[in-house]
Amino acid sequence: MANVRSYFSGNFLKAEECKGGEIVEILTEGELEEIQTPDGKTKSVLNYNVAVNGQEKKWTPNQTNGNILISAFGDDDAKWVGKKFKVTLAKISVFGKVKNSIVAEPLAETAAPTPIQKP
Repeated sequence: MANVRSYFSGNFLKAEECKGGEIVEILTEGELEEIQTPDGKTKSVLNYNVAVNGQEKKWTPNQTNGNILISAFGDDDAKWVGKKFKVTLAKISVFGKVKNSIVAEPLAETAAPTPIQKP
Protein backbone atom coordinates (compact mmCIF):
# COMPACT_ATOMS: atom_id res chain seq x y z
CA MET A 1 0.00 0.00 0.00
CA ALA A 2 1.11 3.56 -0.69
CA ASN A 3 2.01 6.00 2.06
CA VAL A 4 -1.40 6.72 3.61
CA ARG A 5 -0.38 10.25 4.69
CA SER A 6 -1.17 11.44 1.14
CA TYR A 7 -4.80 10.33 1.51
CA PHE A 8 -5.39 12.57 4.50
CA SER A 9 -3.49 15.68 3.45
CA GLY A 10 -5.93 17.05 0.90
CA ASN A 11 -4.96 18.23 -2.52
CA PHE A 12 -2.54 21.03 -1.50
CA LEU A 13 1.23 20.72 -1.10
CA LYS A 14 1.96 21.60 2.52
CA ALA A 15 5.21 22.12 4.41
CA GLU A 16 4.07 19.58 7.00
CA GLU A 17 4.25 16.87 4.31
CA CYS A 18 7.79 17.78 3.21
CA LYS A 19 11.14 16.79 4.65
CA GLY A 20 13.06 19.28 2.50
CA GLY A 21 14.91 18.43 -0.67
CA GLU A 22 11.85 17.28 -2.64
CA ILE A 23 11.88 18.22 -6.32
CA VAL A 24 8.69 19.92 -7.49
CA GLU A 25 7.72 20.41 -11.13
CA ILE A 26 5.26 23.16 -12.08
CA LEU A 27 2.58 21.62 -14.33
CA THR A 28 0.22 24.53 -15.07
CA GLU A 29 -0.07 28.28 -15.20
CA GLY A 30 -1.55 29.84 -12.08
CA GLU A 31 -5.28 29.76 -11.51
CA LEU A 32 -6.65 32.82 -9.70
CA GLU A 33 -8.69 32.22 -6.54
CA GLU A 34 -10.21 34.64 -4.04
CA ILE A 35 -9.73 33.49 -0.44
CA GLN A 36 -10.81 34.79 2.94
CA THR A 37 -7.92 35.61 5.30
CA PRO A 38 -8.17 34.89 9.04
CA ASP A 39 -8.86 38.60 9.65
CA GLY A 40 -11.87 38.51 7.28
CA LYS A 41 -10.29 40.25 4.30
CA THR A 42 -10.46 38.95 0.74
CA LYS A 43 -7.17 38.14 -0.95
CA SER A 44 -6.35 36.98 -4.49
CA VAL A 45 -3.93 34.05 -4.77
CA LEU A 46 -2.57 31.96 -7.62
CA ASN A 47 -2.75 28.17 -7.35
CA TYR A 48 -0.46 25.99 -9.47
CA ASN A 49 -0.74 22.27 -10.19
CA VAL A 50 2.61 20.72 -9.30
CA ALA A 51 4.09 17.23 -9.29
CA VAL A 52 6.00 16.02 -6.23
CA ASN A 53 6.86 12.49 -5.15
CA GLY A 54 4.79 11.04 -8.00
CA GLN A 55 1.65 12.91 -6.97
CA GLU A 56 -0.14 15.92 -8.41
CA LYS A 57 -0.92 18.62 -5.86
CA LYS A 58 -1.97 22.26 -5.84
CA TRP A 59 0.48 24.81 -4.49
CA THR A 60 -0.14 28.43 -3.57
CA PRO A 61 3.18 30.33 -3.51
CA ASN A 62 3.47 33.15 -0.98
CA GLN A 63 4.92 36.56 -1.92
CA THR A 64 8.49 35.44 -1.19
CA ASN A 65 8.18 32.36 -3.39
CA GLY A 66 6.48 34.40 -6.10
CA ASN A 67 9.46 36.78 -6.18
CA ILE A 68 11.92 33.87 -6.20
CA LEU A 69 10.14 32.22 -9.14
CA ILE A 70 9.88 35.50 -11.07
CA SER A 71 13.63 36.08 -10.60
CA ALA A 72 14.43 32.57 -11.84
CA PHE A 73 11.81 31.97 -14.52
CA GLY A 74 10.52 35.43 -15.57
CA ASP A 75 7.20 37.17 -15.01
CA ASP A 76 5.14 35.13 -17.54
CA ASP A 77 3.96 32.10 -15.59
CA ALA A 78 3.10 30.27 -18.83
CA LYS A 79 6.87 29.87 -19.15
CA TRP A 80 7.06 28.30 -15.67
CA VAL A 81 5.35 25.12 -16.88
CA GLY A 82 7.92 22.31 -16.80
CA LYS A 83 10.26 24.27 -14.50
CA LYS A 84 11.42 22.66 -11.27
CA PHE A 85 12.44 23.76 -7.82
CA LYS A 86 13.76 22.08 -4.70
CA VAL A 87 11.83 22.40 -1.44
CA THR A 88 13.62 24.09 1.44
CA LEU A 89 11.78 24.48 4.73
CA ALA A 90 11.93 27.68 6.79
CA LYS A 91 10.00 29.20 9.66
CA ILE A 92 8.09 32.30 8.57
CA SER A 93 5.24 34.42 9.90
CA VAL A 94 1.90 33.65 8.23
CA PHE A 95 -1.01 35.84 9.35
CA GLY A 96 0.85 36.57 12.58
CA LYS A 97 1.74 32.94 13.42
CA VAL A 98 5.22 31.47 12.93
CA LYS A 99 5.11 28.14 11.13
CA ASN A 100 7.11 25.95 8.78
CA SER A 101 6.77 27.00 5.18
CA ILE A 102 8.02 25.88 1.79
CA VAL A 103 10.68 28.06 0.21
CA ALA A 104 11.28 27.36 -3.49
CA GLU A 105 14.88 26.89 -4.60
CA PRO A 106 14.78 26.97 -8.44
CA LEU A 107 16.91 24.33 -10.11
CA ALA A 108 19.63 25.93 -12.21
CA GLU A 109 19.02 23.65 -15.20
CA THR A 110 15.42 24.88 -15.51
CA ALA A 111 15.97 28.56 -14.72
CA ALA A 112 16.15 31.19 -17.42
CA PRO A 113 19.73 32.19 -18.28
CA THR A 114 20.89 35.42 -16.71
CA PRO A 115 21.31 38.05 -19.41
CA ILE A 116 24.89 39.25 -19.88
CA GLN A 117 25.16 42.98 -19.70
CA LYS A 118 27.67 44.57 -22.02
CA PRO A 119 29.62 47.62 -20.88
